[in-house]
Amino acid sequence: MSMFTLTRGFLGLFLLVIASAAQSELLKPMMLAYTKPGADVATEAMAVRDRLTTAGFRVLGEYAVDDNARVMVFTSDELLAAAAGSDRGAYAAPLRVSVTRIGTELQVSYNDLEYFRHAYQLDRSLAGAMSRLASTLGAKEAFGAQGLTPAVLGRYRYAFGMERFGDPYLLATYPSRERALAALEANLSTGKGGVREVYRVDIPGRDATLIGVSIREEEGADQYASDHFNLGTVDVGDRRHTAYLPYEILVDGGRVEALHMRFRMALHFPDLSMMGENSFMQLRRSPAAVERALTEAAGG
Repeated sequence: MSMFTLTRGFLGLFLLVIASAAQSELLKPMMLAYTKPGADVATEAMAVRDRLTTAGFRVLGEYAVDDNARVMVFTSDELLAAAAGSDRGAYAAPLRVSVTRIGTELQVSYNDLEYFRHAYQLDRSLAGAMSRLASTLGAKEAFGAQGLTPAVLGRYRYAFGMERFGDPYLLATYPSRERALAALEANLSTGKGGVREVYRVDIPGRDATLIGVSIREEEGADQYASDHFNLGTVDVGDRRHTAYLPYEILVDGGRVEALHMRFRMALHFPDLSMMGENSFMQLRRSPAAVERALTEAAGG
């Protein structure tokens, strides 16, 4: 065998190893835990809740999106510690787990914590929490994108000129977090803007609180702001992104903000087409409508 053949063989092996490593680094926004025959979303949600609380996760809230979809929100000491480790890291505190009925099948899925911790620019790995989720619920299939690297996620935006993580909606400003929370509590309790609270979590060691909210047309929200319209327009694949919900409002000191929809929706659906059926173009009125609803809820 010639030296050239050996060199070419080693080079091919080296490139294969590099390609495999790069592929393994690709992350996707959602993880399908398992599927099963069934029709009772509420009963399956209760079973999921029991398994996760036994595994050390704490329930923050639950959102019955409709009869066919429910989202439960959890956190843990590990998630809270990671969230407290950086400015605006609060967005990484919640774990969202959904139960969705598609025909005669139930799908149980959750947001991939490692994917979102890179997108929210946290330095602390959440691989341990993901491993605990896999052993508790399962990890059948990552889905929602062809895959993005941590480096791309850390500076993610859907297209040139669109918003990044550092370009949120500024909803309101108050003299203090206490004043901001009091205003939000009053507005959310009455469904102002069609927005209501699903959960609330304080970030330890930070002057910050994250509030998950529903936005519902039947509560008075504009159609184009509503969860039903926005998720229903684009979430049409075999694997459902129900755990996109609920939307979050961050109170950081007296500043009240929320991730811009053109960033948040794209982060959950990075491979969605710009034009055509079930595309971002069909949501063109929604970013402004969501901003108006959340601003009304924040009292801004």
